[in-house]
Amino acid sequence: MSILARGLFRAATMFPLALSSLLMCSAAPPASVDMPPTLTLSPAIAPVINGVVNQSWDAAAAVHLDHDFTYRRASATQEMVRVTQDGAALYVAFEVTQKSVPIANQHSNGSSVLNDDYVGVYLSPRGTQGFSYAFFANSIGARYQTSSENTAYSPEWTAIAHATPSGYVVTMGIPLSIIRSDGSHRWRVQFVRFSQATGSLDVWAYSPVAISASDPTFFGWVNGIGVAPAGLRSTSTRNPARVQLYALSESTSAKNGGSTSRVGADFSLPLSPNASLVGALHPDYSSVESDQQSIAPSAFARQYNEVRPFFTQIAGNFYQNFICISCPLTLYTPAIPTFSQGYGVEGNQGRVTFAAFDALGFARTDQAEAANYDYEDPRQQYGIDAERVAVGAFGLNDYTASLGMGYINQHTHFGIYSNNIVESGSLVTDGAQAQDREYGLLYSTATSTFLVGVQRIGDQFDPLDGYVAQNDIRGYQSLLQQRFTFTPAFWVHDINVTNYYARYDNHLGLLAQTDEKPRIEVDLKNLLTVTVFASSQGIRTVKDELLPFNGNGLNFGYRENTNTPSYVQYTGGPYNHGELNAWTYLTTLPVTRRIHFALEADQDKYLTTHPGELSTDQWLERASIDWQPNKVWQFDLGARRIIGANLPDAFQTPTYESIYTPASTCDIATGNPFQPGCFIDAGNVSLALHCLRC
Repeated sequence: MSILARGLFRAATMFPLALSSLLMCSAAPPASVDMPPTLTLSPAIAPVINGVVNQSWDAAAAVHLDHDFTYRRASATQEMVRVTQDGAALYVAFEVTQKSVPIANQHSNGSSVLNDDYVGVYLSPRGTQGFSYAFFANSIGARYQTSSENTAYSPEWTAIAHATPSGYVVTMGIPLSIIRSDGSHRWRVQFVRFSQATGSLDVWAYSPVAISASDPTFFGWVNGIGVAPAGLRSTSTRNPARVQLYALSESTSAKNGGSTSRVGADFSLPLSPNASLVGALHPDYSSVESDQQSIAPSAFARQYNEVRPFFTQIAGNFYQNFICISCPLTLYTPAIPTFSQGYGVEGNQGRVTFAAFDALGFARTDQAEAANYDYEDPRQQYGIDAERVAVGAFGLNDYTASLGMGYINQHTHFGIYSNNIVESGSLVTDGAQAQDREYGLLYSTATSTFLVGVQRIGDQFDPLDGYVAQNDIRGYQSLLQQRFTFTPAFWVHDINVTNYYARYDNHLGLLAQTDEKPRIEVDLKNLLTVTVFASSQGIRTVKDELLPFNGNGLNFGYRENTNTPSYVQYTGGPYNHGELNAWTYLTTLPVTRRIHFALEADQDKYLTTHPGELSTDQWLERASIDWQPNKVWQFDLGARRIIGANLPDAFQTPTYESIYTPASTCDIATGNPFQPGCFIDAGNVSLALHCLRC
């Protein structure tokens, strides 16, 4: 640990360690927790993976998913899961009983599988240490996988599904070579089955104190994984090398930079069973399938999702705050401009995960490092997470060092946390005003959360590679969440109540920000959802005005959490110097089983009588066709149009310009046409063809 990190550690631990002692001394007696289930596998001949449970599965061990984690009760169907292994792969068969027709709209492999009915396997080869993995498949065999080792995890594995008179069967084959187990034969494992119609999540291993069904601390144990039959060798646990080549061609006018083409690569090379070197040469910036533009009203400058593979591959070890409500991002990778090459390392050693990268661009270097220590057992959970980000560009330099930590008692559900960030560099003249401090208390269970904290962000805190919604604030915040569940026969499945409240002053003692955001979401039978929400938000702007940015409204939705959602939403209230009225209409229609047609229309109308401002009316219109001929190929065609002037937000001064007399601030070549007040009349067509080999 560096001297700077040790200094941060001392400052950060004075308050939370005192609270930790109080919490541990006043903890109630531990709740009764059942011992996790244990399963032992013997080497066997590989069964047939064809979506049918036949005699080849006779030697497999059998378990039942007899607990519903969502509703905290016995599951209604108690699905059977068969498990076996041959030293080279883990084989799992789910036999699902379901009265209604399974929801299965995703035919190609991908994350949208989780919007269907699905079954899944969570694997933690080294318990709460090391990397974790999850493998999912829907009732027609489309599959998806995730891993803490890489956010772009995409190995080869098998899932085949078949409908039955009483439901469906999914058979999986998961090669052990795609998992970094470090040679362990005793794994933490969880089997799950999810139903969209009821929201039920049936699990094998259940603990009444677990907050999440995906927490490996409360998984069951499976012994004998990777033990090969006599005379055969087990599969290597070393992670394989990976190289992704790409070619990108762009055709545009000279005003937009001219047509160009490039060839590049992203790669990952193993350094050890638990660590990899990752890199990018001439990174791929194509994202035609990722339409990020939104016209939703916002009080702050917009945030964008990262799509560059180099950062998505290594970012999983950053932002590891134990708890954080409104923390700034010290590493907001969309703030890093075009770079020519990047190199990084990521991995874990015991309970420590780590990552570091260096992105080299024109007259600019962006570097970041992170190290996280996390411990968890059935009694307690705590973690210490440290990060450093450095930027050198055009004679300027900027450094941020952060340290976060937290503790929670698994039985009392009470915990504490702290987040501390210090910035230094060319633009900082007073180090005391370039810091972020946040401390809080929490109570959290699977159905409820209450958190209260205090925060102070200095007026010079603004990292070059970061994102800070608003600096120069000091005050308090609270978050309340509660889910109420009902019996299976009742017409209401659950009611989710949330409220966020915050109040901050600036260094002059003036009110800088207020927030109150109550929300009630009611999930009804037949996949209907009704949501009532309010947002009363006051923001002190760059012009030193405390203005409202409210958004109160109502949402009616059908199948909102599936791949074929439809909903109508209204949002309105006092906004900036006037009133806001915003509508969203969206529907996704199945043309055939494999083709879906989506339509969306958004309208944001801002009405003002303030001198020098104009009322605005902006529309976003989108239409797209998604064709999934099989699990490997997916074709998307989309068209979009935005017309009208952008709404004002708190941290960008509006410049109301006509499209016929554009100012440089709105010009697409020299400025930012998405700045509030700029008039836009633009459209585009996107085409994407995906080859999903995994």
